[in-house]
Amino acid sequence: MSKYAVETKLKTIELYKKGLGSRQIQCNLNIPSHSTIDRWIILFKKYGKAGLITKRTRKKYSGQFKLEVLNWRKEHNESYQATALKYGISNTGIIANWQRAYEEGGIDALFIKQGRPTMHKKAKHKKINKSELSELERLRLENRALYVEVEYLKKLDALVQKRGHLKKKDESSQN
Repeated sequence: MSKYAVETKLKTIELYKKGLGSRQIQCNLNIPSHSTIDRWIILFKKYGKAGLITKRTRKKYSGQFKLEVLNWRKEHNESYQATALKYGISNTGIIANWQRAYEEGGIDALFIKQGRPTMHKKAKHKKINKSELSELERLRLENRALYVEVEYLKKLDALVQKRGHLKKKDESSQN
């Protein structure tokens, strides 16, 4: 939700048109920052009433667009606010985020998709025909037989070791 209602913003514009400065309007309407009022005035001058309405949709910007915005800002040595106004970006902080990402990660950082990755559809179980089913059953039986054989060999090995250990013990006790 927007912090300020559109009516408050329009009242601010009316007071500005009557000749009050942004600091006077700030005191009259109890708005903490005069820069907020300045931004509303600029938006109203460029877009009219539509510029004061908070947009609810989150626009996704391409990496190429982000790079273009940052290059323009650097070439013209403009502020984030002026750059946002030129390119129709409502949130000036987003340009600062792009700048930080560019400085920390280079050009590639501007092309990274944000947010959660898309969910992949679950793989549907493939129906198995009779020949594949018999092959599967055969492999399962073979697997089970090999498992039993391994277990049998482990037991046999354990018994052989135990018998050898007992023989050594018996021989040592006779000496």
